[in-house]
Amino acid sequence: MPAAQITGIPLLDWFFGLLEAYGYLIVFLATILENTFIVGSVVPGETIVLAAGFVASTGALNPVGVWFASLIGTVVGSNISYMLGLRGGRAALERYGHRFFISEKRLLAAEEYFAVHGSKTVLFARFAAGVKNFVPMLAGVSRMPAFWFELYTILGAAIYTTVMVALGFFFGDNFQLLLTWVKRAGTIGLVVLAVVIVAALWGRRRYIRHRDEELVEQASIEQAVASEHADDPR
Repeated sequence: MPAAQITGIPLLDWFFGLLEAYGYLIVFLATILENTFIVGSVVPGETIVLAAGFVASTGALNPVGVWFASLIGTVVGSNISYMLGLRGGRAALERYGHRFFISEKRLLAAEEYFAVHGSKTVLFARFAAGVKNFVPMLAGVSRMPAFWFELYTILGAAIYTTVMVALGFFFGDNFQLLLTWVKRAGTIGLVVLAVVIVAALWGRRRYIRHRDEELVEQASIEQAVASEHADDPR
């Protein structure tokens, strides 16, 4: 049965029908926008990929074609955000970041974090709700090396796309329930990512503080030894 007639819900049926006709293009454009800085906050890219996976299960689309459209769109959108961050992104965040709760202090913390944990963050942010379009921007702002950004972006996009297309293909018959569980999983992913980031920043700052204390103590010892030698008449 065509996907456009399977749910009985007019809006969903219309959406599935649209995917039957223009599925690959819709998936490609949606995933670009989903991963583009700011714009991605209002584009339901994961919903569209899930729906396209479901439409593929009816034979109207090729699941491999959906997979490639989503993968390429995700990488393109992520690179747009990365380039925005690389070319003037810091100045833009300093000027407008307060609107998104990004202060100068948080920006410095993000740069410090990305210097050590950028690769893992680019990979795992793919599964955290609401940050897909912000992480590539911050990666660009913090000057994350392009090779590592591309590697982990492609890897994360491939895993994420495979999961979304497979879920839509095999479990899309109950699309609304599937969408609810995917969104919950994304929220859990966001919480886990936030905990990891906070723990990493706390650990790094603790290490730096401990190292500075050791340097101060060592300098004090060297100064005391130097004073003793200066006072020794021999």
